Amino acid sequence: MIRVLLAAAALFPLAASSWLDGDDSVDRPYGDMLKAPIRLFANDPPSQCALLCLDTSDCVAWAYCKTAKCDPKIPLCYLKSTVTPQSWNDSIISGVKNAQLLPPAYVPLPVGKIRPSGWLLEQLTIQAEGLSGYLSLFWDDVMDSSWIGGTGDTGLHERAPYWLNGFVPLAYQLNNATLIGMAVRYIDYILDHQASNGWLGPDDIPDGQMYWSKFPILLTLIQYYEASGDDRVIPAMFKFFKEAQRRMFNVVPLQIWSASRWQDFVLSIHWLLDNYPAEEQFLWDLAELAHDQGNDWKDWYTPANFPTGPATTLTQWTHGVNNGQAIKSEGVWYRQSHNITDWDSSYVRMSLIEQYHGQASGIFACDEHLAGKMPSRGTELCTVVETMYSYEVLFSVQGDCAFAEKAEQITYNSLPATITADMWAHQYLQQGNEMNAVFSWDHIWYSDGPDATEYGLQPNYGCCTANFNQGWPKFVQHTVMAGNDGKSIVVAMYGPVQVDWFSLPTTGISAKLEITTDYPFGETVDVTVSCTSSISVYFRIPSWANGATVSVNGSGMQSVPSGALYLTPCSGTTEYQLYFPMTITVQRRYNNAASIYRGPLLYALAMEENFTVLASYAFQSKDYMVLPGTPWNYALLLTNDVMFGNELQYVGTELQPNVPPFSQNGVPGRILAKGRLVDTWNLEHNAAAPPPQSPVLTSRPLVNITLIPYGATKLRIAELPTVLG
Repeated sequence: MIRVLLAAAALFPLAASSWLDGDDSVDRPYGDMLKAPIRLFANDPPSQCALLCLDTSDCVAWAYCKTAKCDPKIPLCYLKSTVTPQSWNDSIISGVKNAQLLPPAYVPLPVGKIRPSGWLLEQLTIQAEGLSGYLSLFWDDVMDSSWIGGTGDTGLHERAPYWLNGFVPLAYQLNNATLIGMAVRYIDYILDHQASNGWLGPDDIPDGQMYWSKFPILLTLIQYYEASGDDRVIPAMFKFFKEAQRRMFNVVPLQIWSASRWQDFVLSIHWLLDNYPAEEQFLWDLAELAHDQGNDWKDWYTPANFPTGPATTLTQWTHGVNNGQAIKSEGVWYRQSHNITDWDSSYVRMSLIEQYHGQASGIFACDEHLAGKMPSRGTELCTVVETMYSYEVLFSVQGDCAFAEKAEQITYNSLPATITADMWAHQYLQQGNEMNAVFSWDHIWYSDGPDATEYGLQPNYGCCTANFNQGWPKFVQHTVMAGNDGKSIVVAMYGPVQVDWFSLPTTGISAKLEITTDYPFGETVDVTVSCTSSISVYFRIPSWANGATVSVNGSGMQSVPSGALYLTPCSGTTEYQLYFPMTITVQRRYNNAASIYRGPLLYALAMEENFTVLASYAFQSKDYMVLPGTPWNYALLLTNDVMFGNELQYVGTELQPNVPPFSQNGVPGRILAKGRLVDTWNLEHNAAAPPPQSPVLTSRPLVNITLIPYGATKLRIAELPTVLG
């Protein structure tokens, strides 16, 4: 063995990206630089080994053998030329050199800083007065959840965590004392009943699925802490992470749902590293362990493995919600891996999932499993909200407008379309071409049940009842973010919000902001920014907004490029007016059917929707079937996709106070069109058959038809065959 005399630690230059404490009981076996370990003095701490590694150019990791466990009973230092996989060894403390998270492009603001206003405030108020605000009063899986000592929410124990993950930000965004009190009652119980070993919540799952329900609880605790500052949260998270690490090494690794959704676990670990660093090497190693035990989504999202049509072999890989959550996995992991191929993978998966399973509303088809592009295949509501969140996270990490625009598109189209306007009922599956919502054993999807498209309390399976709650609140939470340079903010997605004074990272510069707009229905967005020192303000200019302009403090309108971030300075209080021209556009889709857009909104055939109550529960909760009262099988008159003249005419109106804009009665705009019935376009497995190849031939008379925003429909045809004039 080699004997080394170490100088005082202060003489060693310490890299900001290295931690000296190491991770107790974690080894990095093999990859040693030297044939024998370095012998240290009897009282030398692990930091001496870390310092040796820092001072050795080829060293990338180190392992310190504790005095009492070593032979010959003195501490030993192993310097590593390779960062090898971890293993559990209670004789070892180890660390990695140059371990540092890359900063995200933009940092979400603390929960409660952004509050909805205008029509968006009405929307979140409706949510609070609907299922979200009442589930804890009558639905056993929340009211009597195993997370608060009850007998409900058995199995995976995911439903109360799902609900809290959306309900906590909703309560604080509305600053509603009653809702906050309801949320805190659950948080108090969870924290007060944390096991002595650190485990949170129920502990009766014997396999590697035991970790999964903790992921949304961790995200909940983060949001709660940001809003409340409750000093119990950080110690509770550290304590849980310690027990999770022990189990992942010594009891059972991540499996099934836990392995598929590891990226949400890593998000919570990275949040601690970003905001409350302590035992950093432990947190770094735990994140790496979760990644290594989790599904390799990067390999899945390759042309060789990714399915190009409806999945026929149904696995965790093809599961729709798993894919919705996995969209962000390599973006999340890039911060730790520093591997540019992880960054690139975010774009690969966005492209693949859109190319082979994308639907007109922005979401992808997955009636439980990936389902191709035919517009009568379904999409689970959990997939909608998880995919929204994934793209919001990707924009935060990578800063690309395409991710924010996709999140916004799904929010304003897919999300409201699958929930009733009063937000008391929802579907499990929505369809792009949906001409009924009924109980039927004959259905076009493979896996889900006969009631999957009904509107109700818990059609098909109760996960979406709990999980839909995160959709609108997390959208609000990601509308405005802070730049990682401490001198900028970005308006990532548009809607009426107020942002209270907040401090930018590192610099302490304070800013506040107000967005006044009818967007996505209106074309103008007024933004007022106040700041205590000069900063830069970035506005995302939508890719569809050709001819967009920005005015600063009433100056002339300046043209800005679409599909990019527009930078403008701010000093003191600055007023901006953005104008996004919303023209009608046509996109050709399945069998050359046409989908019609205006700005960020998809427009679909409006039909009479006849609701029939099937069951009634507490408060205003009901199950419904919905049948069309008017024909659905029209071909749209469309002679030219660009020069369509008066064949498609937009008629706008004002938003109506106290009337949900995503409802047939409340939509502030319609597209007037003409069409002909297609008698040969009928049902297939109780759903609209694939739209016939366009252009179609039909002798039926030309009649007036109306298209309304997709999000305002509960039945609709969003991919219409076309007929020539």
